[in-house]
Amino acid sequence: MPPVQAKRDCANRDRRYHGPVEAWSFDGEAWTAGEKAGATLRWFSLCGSDQDDLEELAKRFGLHPLAVEDCLSPRTHAPKIDEFSDHLFLVLLAAQPGSEAPGLEEIDVFLGHDFVITYSDHRETEIEAVLQLLRSGRGIRPGADGVVYEIADRLTDAFLPEVHGIADQLDAIEANILANPSDRMHSFHVVALRSHAGQIRRFLGPQLNVMQRLSRGEFAYVSEANRIYFRDIYDHHVRLDIALEGVRDDAEVALSTYLSAVNNRMSEIVKVLSLVAALALPGTVISGIFGTNFDNVPGLHNSWGFVVMMVGMGGVAGGMLLYFWRKGWL
Repeated sequence: MPPVQAKRDCANRDRRYHGPVEAWSFDGEAWTAGEKAGATLRWFSLCGSDQDDLEELAKRFGLHPLAVEDCLSPRTHAPKIDEFSDHLFLVLLAAQPGSEAPGLEEIDVFLGHDFVITYSDHRETEIEAVLQLLRSGRGIRPGADGVVYEIADRLTDAFLPEVHGIADQLDAIEANILANPSDRMHSFHVVALRSHAGQIRRFLGPQLNVMQRLSRGEFAYVSEANRIYFRDIYDHHVRLDIALEGVRDDAEVALSTYLSAVNNRMSEIVKVLSLVAALALPGTVISGIFGTNFDNVPGLHNSWGFVVMMVGMGGVAGGMLLYFWRKGWL
């Protein structure tokens, strides 16, 4: 290589980016902050929506325009992996922090033989956790695929508390249903949790497929030594998928429990109303008979007729009540 060209390349390596870009270099022994000359591996972490920095790196490393367009798109894409001539493009999903019910945040990764470029909208993601390891001088898995593994492993583990939290909430709701079945919000909470679990499962399904492809030796960018680690992530995804399916089953059980409790309460109410109607029926019949418009009604002109009628109505109702009690209907 001509000396002038070599100097130009070194100048490019030492370039300072004007946006929120953090660069790290690996020289074969340790990671160091910044872009260093002679490094065998470089990692660029971009945060935010700085289009200029991403496009500059895209020109430098020959990133495919379609992949760059996906990074800058405001829409959240489903997890996927695309293979281009000299790099891979991965779309992964992370649990977005900062809310009671975390949403999903897209993390884009460009993986080459000697470079890794990560892009996310927020700095507070699992990427930051891996960067903290480098800042503290701790080691990570070797190679560019090792960086991707460290990020993907933390992305997967971050979903475990969310899934367990949904299961715990369902258990609490089911206990409240048994204690207070009249609360109409139980069904709303159960359906909301079931919907949330279903949404997570729909997005993590494609991500499970991505990890499977990375673990089976389909791509030359993943070394044989690191494939087993991606296989471990795949196993975690399978467990997450099973746990989410269990959450949906538990939600169905909780909803059935709520509906059963509501039906039982409704049956008790109908039972009471039926009893009241049955006890009132003799009085209605007797009062109807003696309320007919005829002159020869027995007791019509007797001063004790009304008292006799009321005693008769009460006696019949009391007799029916005693009969119901002996039958065990009360």
